[in-house]
Amino acid sequence: MKKTKLFTAAVAMAMALGLAACSSSSESDSYTLSFEILNGKEGEVTIENAGKDESTTSGALEVGEGEEILFGAELEKGKVLIQLQKSEQVEDLDTATPPAFENPDHEITLEGDDIAHCAPLPGSYDVKVVMLDKTTGKITMSVQPTTVITETEGEEAGAAEGTATEETGEAGGHTNWTQAATAEEAAKGAGFDSMADLNGTVISLGELGKMGDITYRYMDGVVQEFCPAAAVEMSVIKGKVPAGDGDVSFDSTAYAHEWTQDVNGQEVKCFGNREGEATKTIWTDGEYNYAVLAYGAGGDDDYGLGAEDVAIMVNAVK
Repeated sequence: MKKTKLFTAAVAMAMALGLAACSSSSESDSYTLSFEILNGKEGEVTIENAGKDESTTSGALEVGEGEEILFGAELEKGKVLIQLQKSEQVEDLDTATPPAFENPDHEITLEGDDIAHCAPLPGSYDVKVVMLDKTTGKITMSVQPTTVITETEGEEAGAAEGTATEETGEAGGHTNWTQAATAEEAAKGAGFDSMADLNGTVISLGELGKMGDITYRYMDGVVQEFCPAAAVEMSVIKGKVPAGDGDVSFDSTAYAHEWTQDVNGQEVKCFGNREGEATKTIWTDGEYNYAVLAYGAGGDDDYGLGAEDVAIMVNAVK
C-alpha cells in the first residue's frame, strides 16, 4: 500500500554538535523552523529568526474536487514564498527524502497578516516554505471548500481565524464555485456557449499550460481559468453579469496607475502599480465582460503584464 510522504523540519543553527567550530556561534545567529501537516488538510509553520533563503519542506496537502488551499500569515517580520508541487507516492516512509521542487506547480508570497488562496487540480501536493527575508512568525494553511475571497473581507475575517469569506455580490446569484476539467465544461456550467482554452498561448514568460497546469472553475454566469506562469499567478475571468463598469475581476484593489490600450480595435482598461504594467486588465464586447489578473508570486508585489502580453491575452480570450 502506497503512503504519502510526510516530512517535518526543525533546524537550529547554533546546536552544540561537539565540534569546536560550532562553539563560536552567537545566540543571535540561531534560528528555528518547524513545519507539520496533519491529516492532509491542515498545516502550520513556525519561524523564529530564520534568515533569507532558509527553507523547510513538508508533505502533503490533499486537495479534492471543489476544494482549495487557504494560506494565512502572522509574521512579525519578513516575507515567505510557498511552493506547491505534485507529490510522488513512496512505499517506505523511512527512506523518503524531501522533494526537489525543481518545477513547482504553484507559488504564493506572504508577509505581515496576508491571506491567499490557491485552487490547484485535485491531488496530493508537497509544500516548501522559503524565507525571502529574515523572518519570524507563523504560517497556517488549510484545505477547505472553494470560495471567493474578497480583499477587504478576507483581511478582516479570514487571516486570524483561518476561515474564508464568500463574495456575495454580482456573480449570478450564488457564491460557490465548481471545479471543471476543461474550458468547455466550465463554459457549459456557467451557461455560456464557449470559453477560450488558453493552453498553448505563448506570452513573454513562456507557454501557458507548460509552466503549470491550467485549472478551470465556474458558477452561474462566470467562468475563471487559473494559469500559473513562471512565479506569476494569472487568471482570466469571463462573466455575463450586470456589472455597469464591466469589471468582473472580483478585485477591488486601488492601483496607482490606470490607462487604456487598444487591441485590434478593442479598448481595454489597464490598472497597475507600475505604469505600463497591468496587474488588472478589463474589457467588454457588449455581451460579456472579461478580466485578466496577473499577480507576482515570487516577491514582486507590483508585477504586471506589459503591453505586448496584454494584447496576446486579450486576443486569446476574445
